[in-house]
Amino acid sequence: MDAGEIGLALYQALRNHGSSVPAKTTAAVGLTEAEAEAGWSELWELGLIRGGRVPEEVDPIEPDTALLGLLARQQESLRTQREELSHMLRAAESLMERYRPTVLRESPEIEVELVTSDERKRQTLAEFNASITASTGSMHPGPLPTSEVLAHSIRADEELVERGIKVRAIYSQSVDSAPRQRKYLAQLSATGVEVRLAPQVPFDLLIGDAHTAFLTANPENPSEAAIVVRGAALLRSYIALYEDCWLRSVPYSAQAVGTFDPDGELTEQHRTTMRLLANGLTDERIARKLGVSLRTVSRLVSEVMRYLQADSRFQAGVLAATHGLI
Repeated sequence: MDAGEIGLALYQALRNHGSSVPAKTTAAVGLTEAEAEAGWSELWELGLIRGGRVPEEVDPIEPDTALLGLLARQQESLRTQREELSHMLRAAESLMERYRPTVLRESPEIEVELVTSDERKRQTLAEFNASITASTGSMHPGPLPTSEVLAHSIRADEELVERGIKVRAIYSQSVDSAPRQRKYLAQLSATGVEVRLAPQVPFDLLIGDAHTAFLTANPENPSEAAIVVRGAALLRSYIALYEDCWLRSVPYSAQAVGTFDPDGELTEQHRTTMRLLANGLTDERIARKLGVSLRTVSRLVSEVMRYLQADSRFQAGVLAATHGLI
């Protein structure tokens, strides 16, 4: 028998005997529970049975009553569909009539401005800092400006950090060479700015939220006019340059300031290892150059990194070059 015939047999048995436990009705019809499962599913789906007054029992429902229930459920389903369709139409209308025209009227903001006066520079930088919402990155080859300018810069960066802005700064390693400059780097790092030092920094650059950049019109004289570049399409190259410089720089550590002893005990083998590290050689190539084992190279590299207080091989090479050890 198919599901319809099984369902009909079960329904007739219920009509003849009244409320009953499904298992008892199934047995009365001469079916197994597995055979009767599809029939019971059809009766529930058509609304021809409902739960009885006694737990686990089911009652038969008149076909006319089941039909009215089926129509009522369909009517409720259609009402829900109408509401969902009305909501979708209102949303589509809002998207097409209010939001889409606004987007179509927008054009990517691409602008290059030459700022010549000091007052306009200060005003533009203040507006820039106020507009930052996520992150800012800067790089400075040096030398550093006056103490007054540095104090103002630290206050501005501190305000950004307090607002939850991620602030990064790259300075030339030459900046970390005098007490006043070291004090500034330590203060800047203490505010929460991520500071790094690089062997070479090409020019002054400030990038905000990947949509605005400040750079000097004449890298030879940063105090002259500045260029303001707006628009993500124009900033891609500057951002790529900055990120490359960031990866090639080493984290600044205020604790390491003044602790390096250039007159410490170093063998010629250590100095050669430093030079090879700075050139980017692997341990295997260093071992061949020195004519020693890999274990010896590993020991030499560890001693060099400990001596230089370096966190990585790359940083050790950079620090060795900075302190004139290679």
